[in-house]
Amino acid sequence: MTVRKIELLSPAKNLACGIEAINHGADAVYIGAPKFGARAAAGNSLEDITALIAYAHLYHVRVYITLNT
Repeated sequence: MTVRKIELLSPAKNLACGIEAINHGADAVYIGAPKFGARAAAGNSLEDITALIAYAHLYHVRVYITLNT
């Protein structure tokens, strides 16, 4: 039997929420891409996503970018 590690995946509606999720122990966060996220009104820019990725990598946290059609 293979033992799998459970991953805590947290939504990040914006940069600030993503940083807080990381600060509180998330193993990974997901954020919507501009124009293609389900929360288009959240207004995430590519710069915000880039900043979140840079911060996440400091703590070995993964970032998933969602695209909805």
